[in-house]
Amino acid sequence: MKSKEISTAFNWNCVVLCVTLFVILTMLVMYMPNIRTIDGEILNSIRSWLSPYPSYIPLFIGKFGMDYGMLWPQIAAASVLVSHKLYTKATLLVVFTYGTLGLKELIKNYVCRERPLPDCEVGFSFPSGHASLSMCFYGILIYLVHRYVANSFLRNILIFIFGLWIFIVCVSRMWLGVHFPIDILAGAILGFMMVNLYIIICKVLKK
Repeated sequence: MKSKEISTAFNWNCVVLCVTLFVILTMLVMYMPNIRTIDGEILNSIRSWLSPYPSYIPLFIGKFGMDYGMLWPQIAAASVLVSHKLYTKATLLVVFTYGTLGLKELIKNYVCRERPLPDCEVGFSFPSGHASLSMCFYGILIYLVHRYVANSFLRNILIFIFGLWIFIVCVSRMWLGVHFPIDILAGAILGFMMVNLYIIICKVLKK
């Protein structure tokens, strides 16, 4: 088997694993009411640990670049890709980012899980839109940087920054009390699934 085929098989395995884990988490949230108590205790511990720090930090993190489905980061990233004549990858980046946005809204309205602190933000809690969008968008950027940035120092720095930002965004949503840990985990899994589907489609279209 060729290395490309092995890599594609790995991506498919990641998709299957993500779907499996996401379904399990969805079942836990929908059919095990006691999970909210456990989820809430973990959330309170996280918020208690972060409470000494000012609240404007997670507010800024949650707001930065997220308006209109991450419109401005998408424009910036797509412009760089287009400038390097990577038209298909730029188009798919936008399609998958907005696809993740639509998919998480469908799931939110199906599961209808209330937020930990309902007065803090409107809408349902599961899965986290910030977690899914940041994982999808910046996860794809990590793949593209790893694939196309030749300078190893710059490549590693960018991968570190994008990966750290995904983590910070996820933590900030729990810090604000607008998502349970399971919401964040499910959102990240959903986003990672979309990253692997993006990679698979890019490889298929390249053949």
